[in-house]
Formats: sequence, structure tokens, C-alpha cells
Amino acid sequence: MNGSQGSEDRGQGSGVRGQGLPFPVPRSPIHRLSNNKGMALLMTILIVVLLSLIIMDINERSFLAVTRAKNSVNSLNASYIMRSGVSAAMGFLELDAKGSAVDTLAEEWAQEITRFPVGEGTVSVHIIDEASKFNINTLVNPQGKIIEKQVERFGRLLRTAELEEGLSRRSAEWLQRYREETAYSFTDTSELLLVPDFTIDTFKKIERYITVYTDRRNEFNININTVGREVLTALSPSLNETLVEAILEYRKEHPFKVEHAGDLNQVTGLSDATLRTTFSDVLDVKSSDFTVKVEANVSDTIRKGMAAVNRGGGKVKLVAWKEE
Repeated sequence: MNGSQGSEDRGQGSGVRGQGLPFPVPRSPIHRLSNNKGMALLMTILIVVLLSLIIMDINERSFLAVTRAKNSVNSLNASYIMRSGVSAAMGFLELDAKGSAVDTLAEEWAQEITRFPVGEGTVSVHIIDEASKFNINTLVNPQGKIIEKQVERFGRLLRTAELEEGLSRRSAEWLQRYREETAYSFTDTSELLLVPDFTIDTFKKIERYITVYTDRRNEFNININTVGREVLTALSPSLNETLVEAILEYRKEHPFKVEHAGDLNQVTGLSDATLRTTFSDVLDVKSSDFTVKVEANVSDTIRKGMAAVNRGGGKVKLVAWKEE
């Protein structure tokens, strides 16, 4: 009986010891395998996500690289097309010099060409007669002397553009003071912004009426056949609206052909020689200086430029080139 009880006690004691171990009972191999599979799945998902992000980044970089390369090629093509437009314009002007003794706005060179197909793109070309504008370098002669008559004319032109006439004299005085090294001349019309009180807004209002490209040593530097209303009006206080309109209407059907506009007397209201001399001292019927504005478009890549050309002696030469 004691042995039996002892046996029970040992059995109970063994059970107690088995349940009260001071360390965790190890899990089964099946449990460990399940946990490993979960970790492996999580790592796989993480790797897939990271690879997806890397691939997306590579694709985006590749797309941007291809786009930049394509834009670079388009820009280069547009640049070549733009320059070909300038060359074509120079050819037009050279042919015109051989076939015409006068320059008018009815001639082929004066007609704007819009989006003409060239290769993989298009080109737009606009030739502008610089002799239709007022040369701001005529305010002062190459020796630095202010030309009062020209100062007055530029003042009237400024007034026509609703600007202060006094800017004319300030421009002349600025040339006289600061431009001895360039024979008292502006090299670009935008240099008017260096003159006191000449603001960007002021310049924009007068820009299309002025030039620096005609030869100021040639006093006959305005073409009566191409000059605009504003510049023509500024040439003389005697040129009222009626006379200006009469000149513009007359030249539509009868371009002026006599050298230095000697046939102005044919215009109604201009029979008085004294009146004509108040503005005919700068007039001619043929032009030598032009600007060519070009715009090239290749797959929505746009390049713009401006060339100044001279046609002295019938041969057209590039004088200046500006590209946006």
C-alpha cells in the first residue's frame, strides 16, 4: 500500500514537475515551419514592391532621357530650318535688287510667308524694310554733334506714340556723352533703355518705329514707298493728317520712282516745293537694309530669330543675327 501510494506520489510529483518547468516548452517543428513561411512571403512582397519602384524609376528616367533627346533633335532641326528661312529671304532680296529699281510693299519680298513646309517642320518668314523706320543714330553725327532737325523729328515720333518729346534730346545728349568709342551711335535699339527715363514700357511703344541698321552717313535713309504713317508724320510739322493720307494712297497705285522721291509733286497738296523740302531731305525710293524675322516649328518645338542684312551693291550680306 505504501508502495502504491509512493507510486502515485511519484506520478503526481512527476506531473507537477512537468507542468511547472521554469522555461517555455519548445514549439513543434510544424509551428516553426508556419512562421518561416510567413516571413518568406513578407520578404517576397517587400522585394516585389522595391523592384516595382526601381523599374518605375528607371522607366521614368528613360522616358525623360528619350524626351530630352527628342527635344534636342527637334531644336537642332528647327535651328537649321530657321537659318534656311534667312537664306531664302536673302535670296529673295538679291533677286529683287536685279529686277526692280524701287522697293515697295507690293513686291514679293514684302509678303509674309507663314508656316511653309520644310523637311520635318515649317518656317515663317517676314522681311521688314529698315528704311521704313527712323534711325536713332541720326540724332548725332559721327563727330558727336547733335543734329537738331533729327532731334525734333524723333520728338514728334515720340509724341505720336504718346510719349514725352523730351526723351529725344536726352537720347542725343546721352549718345554725345557716352558713345565716343562707337562714333556716337547705338549698336541696338534696346540700348535706349540706358537713357534716363527710358523705361521698358516706353521702349515697347516706340520699338517698331526705330532702327540702327540704316547707314546714317547716307542722309536719304527713309524709303517713301515703305515708310509708315507714324514715321512719315514725324518728318515735318507741315505734314498734317490729310497730306500723309494723300501720300499713302498715291503710292498704292503709283509707287514713287524718281530718285530721292523727286515725284512727290504729283501728290495732291504737295505742289509747293517749299513744303516738300521740309521732309524730302531724307527720302529715297530704294532700300538697302532689312531685317528678317523667322520662326521654325518642328513637332511643337519653336525657335525664333532675327537677322539684319545689307543689300549694298546688290549683294546681300548678313550684318547681325539674334536668336531667342
